[in-house]
Parts: sequence; C-alpha cells; structure tokens
Amino acid sequence: MELENDNIASLGYELDRTEDVDQVRPLLRVCELEVFDEPFEGAEQSLYLVARTPAGGVAASIGWGLYPGGEAVVHSLAVAPSSRGIGIGASLIATTMLYLREQCGVESVYMGVARPLAGYFRRFGFIEADRESLSQQVSNHPSFARGAGRTLVRRYGVERHGLDQTSFCLIHNTTDDATLPVGSVFWFRQSGPVLEGQYRGGPVRRGQLLGSMDGENLRFFWQSCSSDGELMRGEGHIMLDLLDDGRREMREKLGEDPGELLLREL
Repeated sequence: MELENDNIASLGYELDRTEDVDQVRPLLRVCELEVFDEPFEGAEQSLYLVARTPAGGVAASIGWGLYPGGEAVVHSLAVAPSSRGIGIGASLIATTMLYLREQCGVESVYMGVARPLAGYFRRFGFIEADRESLSQQVSNHPSFARGAGRTLVRRYGVERHGLDQTSFCLIHNTTDDATLPVGSVFWFRQSGPVLEGQYRGGPVRRGQLLGSMDGENLRFFWQSCSSDGELMRGEGHIMLDLLDDGRREMREKLGEDPGELLLREL
C-alpha cells in the first residue's frame, strides 16, 4: 500500500498508518472529535493515516472506512493546535483522496462535517449530499448516526466544468527551480476566464497564482514568500488535460528543458 507525501516529510513529520484507534485517541479528544472504538460494520478497510513527530507522537491524523462497491467514508480529520496553519491537514486529505481513488478505485467519498467546516471541504471537490440518497452501508456509519451537520460527497466519473472551488495536488516537479515538494496542495477559484490560486508547501509559506484561462490553456503569474522571508515571482503556461474519471491534470513544461510540473485534481 503506497501512501507517501514529501510535503509532510519536509515539514518535519513522518507519514505512518495504523488500524489502532488508541494511537490517535488522545489527538481526537484534544480536537473534540468522536472516537469510534468498534470496527465499522461491513468495511473492507478501516485505517488512520497519521503524521508523527520526531518523538513518535501523533501531530495530525485522518481516518476512513472503505466499503464494497467503491464507497468510502472519511470520518475524522484532526490536527494538534501546535501543528496548525502549515498545511499538514490539507496534505493528509490530498494523500488520502489520491489513495482512495487511484489505488482503491473509490467512486464516492462521503463525509459528515460540522456546518462551519463545510466550506473548507468544498474546496476539495465535496458537495452537499441528500442523506436520503446514501446507501445503507454508508448511512449506517456511526459518523452519520446523529444526523447533525452537513453530509458531503466527492463523486468521481462526473465531469466538472471550470476550476472554481477545486484543489490539485503536486504529483511531480522535475524542473531545475523546483521548490515545492510533492504533495503540496493548490486551491483554485475561477470567475469567467480569471483564475486565482493559493498554495503552500515545504519552504513556501504562502504562494499565489493569478492567470487567464483560454480553453485548455492557462497563462499565469505567480508569487510566493518562503519561511525565511525570501520573495519569489515568475510566470508560466499550463495545459489542462481531462482524465477518464472526470478529474483534470495541469501540466507545465518549461521551454526545451525536460523538467516538468504536474498537478492532479483531488
């Protein structure tokens, strides 16, 4: 099972996985999240992906249950207060979503969240779901038992138009000036031809992108600030490709340099 994220490693954490809820129980309680002690009925896989500190503690975690028929439920995302604000939660989400889709063949990822958090998860492609439309195995998941909050779903195999409220993960970057580590997350908003993006990862504390879409072509300017205060900026040209499952890829090639930057939609 391949679960990797260079961005998490660049932040000083080790990516690990566990089926033992006791390893994440203290963090979930600190974050005031429900702890599910029993295995999820009918689940083919119940797993927590965790980011460990050098001392072995759990700084962040995401947990899910994988069900037959290509369905999954993400039931918790927790980040310790001391580790917030650096993008570790977004990188855990990206790693999980890519794993569920590309290695497990998941068609739908469900999530029950508190109302104030719904907007955050919409940036990862989640939309509102009618609870009445849930399959029995999903609706039986204990995270939906109380009926509070919002029910969200990310469905694959459905073509989306435009890039508003989308997130992409850096898959590889082999350019000479590569700064962002693999696993960094980009968030996009679009209004007409105008595309705005935000990103962070590794030494880049804040990055912004402003571009213009023309069909499948994106011409853009970017600027970023590193953790040591270094300011950088530049411009580029990205081609947009449609994948078979409705997701998109952004691919940038720099002149005759064989180096390439590739982003994939979550």
